[in-house]
Amino acid sequence: MKTFDYSTLNNLVITPEMTTKISQIGELRGQLAQLAPREAAVLDRLLEVAKIQSTDASNRIEGIFTSDTRLRQLVQHRIQPHDRSEEEISGYRDVLDLIHDQYAYMPIRATTILALHKKLFAFTASTWGGQFKDRDNQIVTVFEDGTTETRFTPAPAIATPQLMTDLCQGYEHALMEAKMPAVLLAGAFVFDFVSIHPFRDGNGRMSRLLTLLVLYRSGFEVGKYISIESLIEQTKTDYYRVLKESSDGWMANANTYTPFLNYFLSILLQSYRDLVARVRPATTKTSAVALIQTALEEALKPLSKRELMGLIPTYSEVTIARELNALLNEKKIVKVGQGRSTKYRLV
Repeated sequence: MKTFDYSTLNNLVITPEMTTKISQIGELRGQLAQLAPREAAVLDRLLEVAKIQSTDASNRIEGIFTSDTRLRQLVQHRIQPHDRSEEEISGYRDVLDLIHDQYAYMPIRATTILALHKKLFAFTASTWGGQFKDRDNQIVTVFEDGTTETRFTPAPAIATPQLMTDLCQGYEHALMEAKMPAVLLAGAFVFDFVSIHPFRDGNGRMSRLLTLLVLYRSGFEVGKYISIESLIEQTKTDYYRVLKESSDGWMANANTYTPFLNYFLSILLQSYRDLVARVRPATTKTSAVALIQTALEEALKPLSKRELMGLIPTYSEVTIARELNALLNEKKIVKVGQGRSTKYRLV
């Protein structure tokens, strides 16, 4: 039977690369602790952008999406969902908001996870929300060309309730023991949740929501202001690869967590780097035009208005839109694409 040895994580050897990433994450957390009290307005803007980006990216990974306008209106609770995709988007929005606001009151227990899953499907006609799977399933990777690959066969449905209880208890006990860095325990918990695949539907979205929750409860609040979901979406190929590499021997407790944890640390480190970079410029006032041009120069690719808003939290959406139009009129930038996929690049 699968067990969760969170005291050693299957005798995990913390590599020098992992140690360096953990150290850098700690340093960036310290910098943010000094910057945050002075930059409340900037953080508030980042929070609103991150909510939209996270809801969009996590659902889009699963092939669930709507228009940019309706997405923003749904996240801001200004409209009601009108189809299945928007119902699922609305459920994600509500769980995301709940974790942001109430994470301190959400112990990592099977009952907590079931309650969150129920809310994820609250707007849909689905009958399995808040219930563990009643049939065996497989973890299938869907590639961009439409082809699929069965990556892993999770634990059978009959074993799932006990496995989820054991997982949560093993994780919480290891946190109290503090023998292993909390950030590694968080990554291992997310990986094992995905490997159990405890629900008929919504496992991927729940894994990303639980990533936010376990990080919050361990003192890593970067997911409030930077969309971790977006970073995962941008690196989907690597994400699926490390899941597969860390899955070998999972049921026999012989798997290695190293590939997934190394990836997990990279995503968390990039999140902190992005947040520090976006907060720090607020200390020296630079024009919106200059920041837009700099962002486009450094990106080395076209950027959407939403992406620019996330990179330039010192200015409002209205200001960024106005300056984009000015740069277009001055023929300093051009549009790439139309409608939902409109982006901008330097001439």
